[in-house]
Amino acid sequence: MERYIKFEPSKQPLYDEYNKDHMYLFNEDRLMVEVKGEEYTIPNREDLERFKPHINYLQCLGAYNGINCYCGEIEELVAGNYKFIDLRTYSKNISHDDFLISAKALLLLDYVRANQRCGICGSKMIMKVSGNDRAMICTSCDHMVWPKTAPAIIVAITKEDKLLLAHNKMFPEGMYSILAGFVEMGETFEDCVKREVFEETGIKVHNIKYFGSQPWPFPNSMMIGFTAEYLEGEIKVDNDEIVDAKWFSKEEIPGKYRKSISISTELIEWFLNK
Repeated sequence: MERYIKFEPSKQPLYDEYNKDHMYLFNEDRLMVEVKGEEYTIPNREDLERFKPHINYLQCLGAYNGINCYCGEIEELVAGNYKFIDLRTYSKNISHDDFLISAKALLLLDYVRANQRCGICGSKMIMKVSGNDRAMICTSCDHMVWPKTAPAIIVAITKEDKLLLAHNKMFPEGMYSILAGFVEMGETFEDCVKREVFEETGIKVHNIKYFGSQPWPFPNSMMIGFTAEYLEGEIKVDNDEIVDAKWFSKEEIPGKYRKSISISTELIEWFLNK
């Protein structure tokens, strides 16, 4: 039977099979994986211990499907069939759940690396020992910092039988995607959808409906997906981030976007399959 709760967050290991612990080790934002043929796998503690690697900022994430998971920073590859890859590359041949665990690992590591010194008094910060809340606490003034996630909306906008796709100036030529943007302080997700769409394309939308969400560790976002319908207005791109936007029929979309494990792909394919 499939586990109801696949990932159990915890600062301490939850299971006794120490040697099976999965080790998500990063060099900057690149993940160390073991290469087995055409597959990439996460090394376990037993595999790595014979190399005695030096690991910085080692933290327990919790457990995934009954196996303890750790993250940390490693400066050099260990001997053997290992390599560093970015998470986008790693995500191409793994399940969505496996991608989310690697994302959790990078998000936690970035949080710990970024909070080594107190922002109030400059003293050293350490992980709070008591309780299971993930907080860094100052050793001098007791100031506490919790992990922060930057919420961002992403929206698939339909107009009758067409989908709005936009070309960001950072995209490769000919590539399009749906619109996205960060939520401002004190702003609802729905208001953010309206504002971002209007700012970037000049059109108004309504019937905004929640679709799903996805942690996105580039660097620390939570993507909140929506669908929406065209209300009024003519497309007029901002020429800041968005340099082109068009309504595409289902037949025109293949080849215009990069398929990936992202919620952007999920939303585009939701439209293609509706």
